[in-house]
Amino acid sequence: MEIYLVRHGQTGGNVAHRHQAEDTPLTALGREQARNVGQILKDYKPTHLLCSNLVRALETAQEIGKACNLIPDTSRHFIELARPRGVTGYHHRSLSSYIFYMRWLFGKEDETDEGWESYSDVRARIKLAQEVLSKYPEDARLVVVSHSVFISLFVAHLCSDKALSPLQAVRVFRKLTTMPNTHVTPLLLDTKMSNDNNTCAWIVED
Repeated sequence: MEIYLVRHGQTGGNVAHRHQAEDTPLTALGREQARNVGQILKDYKPTHLLCSNLVRALETAQEIGKACNLIPDTSRHFIELARPRGVTGYHHRSLSSYIFYMRWLFGKEDETDEGWESYSDVRARIKLAQEVLSKYPEDARLVVVSHSVFISLFVAHLCSDKALSPLQAVRVFRKLTTMPNTHVTPLLLDTKMSNDNNTCAWIVED
């Protein structure tokens, strides 16, 4: 099975480097980026189109769907990260943001107050997302429109649901902060191996 993880198009929050609300739309450039990546993905002849149910991902998927003649299915399994409501609008490098990052990474595993996901919650959601994808036909070619945080963590946890070390977390953080809008991360899933807990069925093509 071929899977193409696509980051959504540009938003105003991306330009301002601020935490965004779930209903943040694409900018005009973001829509153009979505149309352009749709033309690229069209050549891959995708059979299915999935996306996060956040507005920026859905709008990107709609443009891709027009190019590929597919209707996107939405799923909350592929959202970015449920952040504390209080950080919305804050700069990614603000003190409030750094406090959140430290709490998220080093805090108690069951800490889910203020409506946000803990690191443990995200890893559990990644496992559910993997199960969703593994149920598609072996010869499927899936486009999944998501977000830089989720895509980076998804790839980091393809073969293990164990927590990242601080050094690994820094590497993932660096990758997610530099991922361009509409970047495509190709994956392969060997569905015949997916039921074998001792073998990793995922391959990163990027």
